[in-house]
Amino acid sequence: MTTGKTARITALVVVMLLTVVVGRYSIISLSDGASAAAGSDRAGAVAVLEYDLGDTAFTDAPDWAGKSEIKAVVHYPRRLPSGKMPLVMILHGQNIACDTKAEETWPCPPGVRAFPSYRGYDYLGDALARRGFVVVSLSANGINHHMGIAVQRARLINRHLAMWQQLSATGGGPLDGAFVDAATGRTARVDFRGRVDLTRVGTMGHSVAGEAVMRHASDKHRTDWPQGVQIKAAVPLASRYFELVEGDVSDTLITKIPFAVVSATCWGTGDRQYFDNSRGRNTVPAYLMTLVGGNHNFFNTVWSNASGFANGDDSTCPNDPARPSDKAQRDFAVAFFTAYYERTLKDNKAFDVILTGERPIPGVTTRAEHLTPTW
Repeated sequence: MTTGKTARITALVVVMLLTVVVGRYSIISLSDGASAAAGSDRAGAVAVLEYDLGDTAFTDAPDWAGKSEIKAVVHYPRRLPSGKMPLVMILHGQNIACDTKAEETWPCPPGVRAFPSYRGYDYLGDALARRGFVVVSLSANGINHHMGIAVQRARLINRHLAMWQQLSATGGGPLDGAFVDAATGRTARVDFRGRVDLTRVGTMGHSVAGEAVMRHASDKHRTDWPQGVQIKAAVPLASRYFELVEGDVSDTLITKIPFAVVSATCWGTGDRQYFDNSRGRNTVPAYLMTLVGGNHNFFNTVWSNASGFANGDDSTCPNDPARPSDKAQRDFAVAFFTAYYERTLKDNKAFDVILTGERPIPGVTTRAEHLTPTW
C-alpha cells in the first residue's frame, strides 16, 4: 500500500516535472523521483548527427515499385552513459517530397533540396535526449512521392532498426562511418557499440505514419521485427484510422504492448479507433490522450506557421478561442511523450498519473482515457 508520505512525494515530483517540461523542454533527467532540472540548461548536453545512405537506398519490390531514401537525424546525450540507452524512432507523415512548387520527381531535381519533414521533431528529440534516450527521426520523402502505404513505412522502420541493432551489437554495419555532424556536415565518429538497447524501443508515427507504427507494433506483424529488437511502445500522433482490408482490424491491433493514441480534436478523432479496437483484448495498459483544440501540423515545426509553410495552420476549428498555440501544442507533446517513454521504456511509475489524466498537463485542455489489462 502506498503511504500518504510516498503519495505526496510522487505528486511533488510530477508537479516539478510538468513545470520544467512545459516551461521549457530542455530537461535532462528525472531519476528515482528526483528532478535534475537545475542542470538542464548546460550548453551542449545534446549532440545531433545525421546519416544519409542515398535517396534510392530503400526498395520494397515486388510489393512496391518506388524507391526512397535511408536518411535520419539522431539526437543523443553528448556524454554517453555507461549503460544502454533506450531508442525512440519517429516517422513523419505525408507531405511534399521536394522543396519546390513545380511538379515533383524523386529524387529531387538538381539544386532543389528534399523537404525536411523529418527535422520537424527536433524539439522532441532534444527533450528526450536530455533524459537519456537516443532519438532517431526518419525521412520518408520517396515513400511520400511514390505513395507508399503503411506496409512500406513499417518496413522502412525495420530497415533502420536492423542497422541500429547491428551497430549497437558489433559497431559495424551500414551505419559504421555514416554519421555526420548535423550542424557542420563533417564526419563524426561516435561509438554506439553496446550503448543502445534495442530491446527497449519506442516508436511514434505522425499523420499517416500513425497507421504504420500501429501496423509495425501489432500482434500480427511483431514477427517482422529484426532479430534482437523488441518494441515496447508505439504512438500514432494526430493520425487517421485505416483498415487495409475493410472490417479486418488485425493489421493494426495491439494487445501486448502498452501503446498510446494522441488525438487532436481540430484535426480529427477517428484515430481513437485504434484504442477502441484493443478494448477487452489488451493484456497491458493502453492510453488515449486527446488534445482539445489541437490541430495536425503544429506537432511538426517544419509544417507549422512559424516555418512559413503554406497551410501551416490546418485546424478544422481555426476560430476556437480555446485552441492552443503552436508552442503550447508542442509543449504538450514534450510533456506527454516524456511521460510515456519514461513509463514504457524505463518503467518509471511516477508518470502513471500523467498518462491516466490524474495529473493534467498544464497549459492545454486534454481528455485522458486508459484501458486496464484484460486477463
